[in-house]
Amino acid sequence: MFDERSLNLVSSYVKTEETLVNNLEEILLEGIVPLVNAIAERLQYEWEQRAKIELGQETYLMTPDEFGGWKWEKADSLNEEYDDVWNDVWADTPVPPRTPATTQKMLIGSSESEQEEQTLTTVVSSPPAHIDVEHWQETVEGSAIHPEIAHRNFTSLHQTREWEHEAWEYLMYSNKLPRTNTGRLSLGIMSKYAHIESGGWWCDAGVNPLSFADLQPGDKPERKLWGCYKPNNPREKADKPGKFIKYEHPPKTDLSIFLLDVPDDIAERIYEKTGVDPSESDRQSGFWYCVWKHNVPVTITEGAKKAASILSQGEAAIGLPGIYAGYRSRDEQGNQIPPKLHPELAVFATPAREMTFCFDYETRPKTVRNIEISTLRTAGLLEAAGAKVNVIRLPGPDKGIDDFIVNNGAEEFEALVDQAESLEEWHKQNQKIWDVKPKPIKKKLNPDKIDNITNKLVNNAPGDFTDPENFRFTIFLKDGTTKKLYEQKNGTVETNVVRENLTDEEILNLGGKPRTPSQTETISEIISVESPPVSPESNSSQANQEPIQYWANQRDVPIFKPTIPRKFVEATENKYIALAAKQLLSNYGVQHDDSSFVYRSDAFTIREFRGTYSIHRHEDEQASYFANPLMQFQVNPQGKVKILKNPDQMLSVERQEFLMVADYLNHGQELPTLDIDTRELSNSLGSLAPQGTQKILESFRQGEILKVMHGTLSKAKSDEVEIGDYRIQSDRDTKAGKVFLHLFKQDKIGEKEKVRFELNHTPQGITNQVRIITLDDLDLANLKQISKKLNIEAPSRKPNSSPPANTRDIPLPLHSELANAWHKLEDSVGWTSASNQGNSDFREKLQQDGKLTIGEQRELYFKIFLQSKDEQLLRGKTEIILPPFESILSDLKKTRRESIDSTYTPVKKLSIDNQTKYTNVSPDMEIG
Repeated sequence: MFDERSLNLVSSYVKTEETLVNNLEEILLEGIVPLVNAIAERLQYEWEQRAKIELGQETYLMTPDEFGGWKWEKADSLNEEYDDVWNDVWADTPVPPRTPATTQKMLIGSSESEQEEQTLTTVVSSPPAHIDVEHWQETVEGSAIHPEIAHRNFTSLHQTREWEHEAWEYLMYSNKLPRTNTGRLSLGIMSKYAHIESGGWWCDAGVNPLSFADLQPGDKPERKLWGCYKPNNPREKADKPGKFIKYEHPPKTDLSIFLLDVPDDIAERIYEKTGVDPSESDRQSGFWYCVWKHNVPVTITEGAKKAASILSQGEAAIGLPGIYAGYRSRDEQGNQIPPKLHPELAVFATPAREMTFCFDYETRPKTVRNIEISTLRTAGLLEAAGAKVNVIRLPGPDKGIDDFIVNNGAEEFEALVDQAESLEEWHKQNQKIWDVKPKPIKKKLNPDKIDNITNKLVNNAPGDFTDPENFRFTIFLKDGTTKKLYEQKNGTVETNVVRENLTDEEILNLGGKPRTPSQTETISEIISVESPPVSPESNSSQANQEPIQYWANQRDVPIFKPTIPRKFVEATENKYIALAAKQLLSNYGVQHDDSSFVYRSDAFTIREFRGTYSIHRHEDEQASYFANPLMQFQVNPQGKVKILKNPDQMLSVERQEFLMVADYLNHGQELPTLDIDTRELSNSLGSLAPQGTQKILESFRQGEILKVMHGTLSKAKSDEVEIGDYRIQSDRDTKAGKVFLHLFKQDKIGEKEKVRFELNHTPQGITNQVRIITLDDLDLANLKQISKKLNIEAPSRKPNSSPPANTRDIPLPLHSELANAWHKLEDSVGWTSASNQGNSDFREKLQQDGKLTIGEQRELYFKIFLQSKDEQLLRGKTEIILPPFESILSDLKKTRRESIDSTYTPVKKLSIDNQTKYTNVSPDMEIG
């Protein structure tokens, strides 16, 4: 029988369960997760403090090694960014009381007669309605900011009628902030930023310079939501009690730069000072558009107030939100990348523009070091773009440039600007190490040098300082001071025993016997043309005759966040790399006397020794004889791979090399034989083609082979010549107006045609086209030896015509299928975090010329493929449809083969005279 009470009871249980689940989820998201994150951050901070040591000018970090342990690894000091600097360089120096007359003189930067017409008392007592009196005094009086600039850029934030503070709206606009199901900010965020409700001032960052290039005449650039907020009661740093974060920026957003609004009268003063006269339409587009377009000099400082203060003195000034904010050394996922300018700052990095740095005066050694590192890095990138960089050195004790202007006046500021040093001179002055009290030298020196060095130590004569070659320590003490120690070879440690005036030789002598450069013996092997060697391995020793230039760009390997999908993908790819390397070795390898099996390609060496396979770069083989492999693995008879060392130091472009060979094999295709056309071999294998392939292509591009063959026939005055195993022959087709030059080689199987040139008579002259190339590295060496013995002059090399270091580096237009998917993801859909890792390099290259190499396009294909899988999991559907990669690869290889032909063996016009030695071709012809 139906019981309504039972139904009500069940319904109550269900509702209670749903309530408990919702409460637990809220507790998890808003309580436990933030707590775990805070603990993790604290542990990470503690670890970083203990896993870093400063040795002289160098920093060493403790990093995991390949054996599961830990090792000290040298870090690039110019990439270091320290947490301390955020408190040090943003801290405000207390401003002493000033009289209205004194402060008035600093505000405008105008003449004294003009200043007398204004009174600061009126300005300070009459702030606009949107700025509180204390904030008006802080900016206008305390930082010498022009009242109109303060009026345009600063505003005080308060509680609204709806009992919600305005600061939440200004700061919390990112869609990446954690929120509850109702859309409200999470409890953790609300608690973390509760201090902003005590009030404070906000400064807009101004216009977006990235919009300048697309503006039509008279259009206004777009404005940014971003800015900075200075709360009246700053929050304490969780990891550093007693230190406060004085400036807040919108969380979960990219940092921007401050391009403050400037009134017309100050803008006009800046135009007149720099000698520019923008058109009316330019002026309608705004002050910063005119600065950009007319190459107006710019001063770079730190923070909105200092930028506003410099602007008030009639100098265009850009404010950075921190001293390290001028460049980026990490991508969107936090992975380390080669440093590059902040995109907005890069807009102003134009050739010949004067850019002057003006950061704070500091006395703490660690903060001074951070300012120098950030200045050098940002300024170096600006100079690389063609800008001329200077640095203003504040004399102290005023900490910021705004403090200096308030205390010293506009004229002193102008004098300081005039005294700005070039970047090189500024850096040189910063490198000087000041003396501490010297201690006795506990090292025996040659008697004839003791007096000279002692005299310099006592008299402290000026001179350039060079650090001794012995081990150096720099110890940073808690009170902010530093100690520099020098360890001599006998273990004695001294405190700065060497003054800055010692010569390099004298410094080296302090550590014992002077070191001499190591001597390197070069062994050259002459190949006899009459008896050419048979083994291709015998020619490998010739690689020592000239330095090998590695074909891939040298750079740091990005370490992506180890997400579960990435771990799975990389593990699968590593096995494919291993199988591809094993197959390359099986097809092309040669056995050595030590029973190892070795294959040398244009960029890599693959080796098998006692059942263990390894992949090396060429320089590893030469420097340490296979001691530092990129990867090590074993393969059992059933084809199962066991990875002994993961290829963590292998660049992405290098991984793609092996993975494309793996794709080739996985579709049932066989590796190409070595007797196919060299151009096709290079197109199929890239830098994994046999060693010397690139040299062969380059020799054809320079016309060396044609010169050897033609010169040999000319010297012999014959249409056919045999030299050792080689035969050079000329055939003539009179009716067709063609001449063929052939190179044949005799081996154990028979005679094979290695090269064929086709020379055609046309109305414009004689043209040359390469029909066949099947040379190897040994053939190239022997042909060069023939040229040398017959005194055949090599063709002159053409300057400024260097092709890519390897055919793998040839950039190709992005495949149409990939281009469609890329633009859709970039413009509307958006990437998932896993698929977006490492895409910044692709964006930069595609924005530049719309081209990527085949390897990069393969990598992009599988990123888009991963994106489609993520969309299916997250949204239940995807609009991404890609054809099989082999069809895209086939199209790309056709395009690249055309590029190889046009680059290395194009149809060339030959210039000849009327002399004829054989088949209507002059012995004095020049390769066009």
